Amino acid sequence: MKENSGAIKTIYAVILAVIITGAAVGVGTWYLTRPAASANALTVYTWWTSGGESAALQNLLTTYENQYPTVTVIPTAVAGGAGYVFKSVIKPLVLAGEAPDAFQVHAGYEMYPYVSGGYLASINDTWSSQSWNSYFPSVIASEVQWSGTYYAVPLDIHRANVIWYNKPILDANNINASTLTTWPAFFAACQQLSQNTTLTSSPGWSAPIALGDTDQWEATMVLEEMMAGQGMPFYQNFINGVITNSSDSNLQNATAKFAEYLNYTNANHASLTWDEASALVINGQCAFNLMGDWENGEFKVASKNYGVDYGTFPAPGTANMYGLVIDCFEHPEGVKDPTNSLNWLTVVGSTAGEMAFNPDKGSIPPRTDVLNNATAVAQFGPYQQAAIADYKLITTEGTANGYYLYPSFVHGSAMPQSVLTPFNTAVNVFVSSARLQNSATQATAISTLDSAMTSAISTSSGDFVKSWTLH
Repeated sequence: MKENSGAIKTIYAVILAVIITGAAVGVGTWYLTRPAASANALTVYTWWTSGGESAALQNLLTTYENQYPTVTVIPTAVAGGAGYVFKSVIKPLVLAGEAPDAFQVHAGYEMYPYVSGGYLASINDTWSSQSWNSYFPSVIASEVQWSGTYYAVPLDIHRANVIWYNKPILDANNINASTLTTWPAFFAACQQLSQNTTLTSSPGWSAPIALGDTDQWEATMVLEEMMAGQGMPFYQNFINGVITNSSDSNLQNATAKFAEYLNYTNANHASLTWDEASALVINGQCAFNLMGDWENGEFKVASKNYGVDYGTFPAPGTANMYGLVIDCFEHPEGVKDPTNSLNWLTVVGSTAGEMAFNPDKGSIPPRTDVLNNATAVAQFGPYQQAAIADYKLITTEGTANGYYLYPSFVHGSAMPQSVLTPFNTAVNVFVSSARLQNSATQATAISTLDSAMTSAISTSSGDFVKSWTLH
């Protein structure tokens, strides 16, 4: 154990996190009452708390325990969609020198404050000994590398650019999901549903599109996919901090589509979380929802069958793209059990670890040898098999043929946090001011949003330290 002054400093940090987030009281209590670590332990922090997430994590922990049976594993999960609460809790612990042996982080910029502050150790030797460069695609490997040094290993790949739909509703209205490849076609389908008085007067019906943005990031994620749909040259410039003119036509087109999208969403969106919005589609109260494929777990828990009760298609304009949301683990400097921490990483990046975790999580493994193994792929559900097929096609065809992998900025990978925070704030204001308003009001709101986003990029220009090459 560290000296008492370090523990006291950590307690203050946790209390500060509780005050900031207003949602981490349980974590502060846990810290004060946590069980003492054994002499041979592994502490693992994550934000995985839902049913499917917890099951997947437990599978991974069991895989580690089977390989290292003498180690006491101490898992701690912090609830909060997309890890937004978790981040406010883990950062004070790391800064106070009390980092756990391993903690979850998104690949890309979300890692950078820990890297630049010297809080993560190089794991180049582990990457070399495990031959991970032979198994992880270069775009994914680059997301966990800074200045030639590897600091994390990817565990999963989630796809961000997915629209989920209630199949019985679309079938009853003669809407063919495969034709909804453009935003005008998608909005025409939403308009058709809105004009079906039998549907709109049925008990429980809410709106064509489900949205739950109480945590703000959910709405920003919708806008992200519209921006990706403007094309990779624009999206690449945007995440590299090049788009600083609010009059940029691609930016304006994306935000205009976003405003139209909001017109078809449920009135109580601001009071719902992402999974509560998912439930609206599952229960037939809405027809569509744009969300990452962690949503597949919600349908599985509800005993819904892919292709029968629900289906998916890429967000319009992104059919040949795969929006990457990658969960990773790293090796913090000065951890209490460094050997256990490094052994954890070898399990996370192994075939056994990724096959233990991903089927229940709803994600797919980043290892190419797993994705090319028919026996392994057969262990995944039908949605994941479809996602694997898309991912393999996109990576095989490559950028020369117009197929792209791209990092998500909403989930902390593609852009600095100093930009993402004002983005979320501006989008939240926009949703409140532009939804269901007349065209003049929406135009003003769109202009304000465009200015807020480009201003945030200009203000934080010095924080763009990674240059993405996507096309």
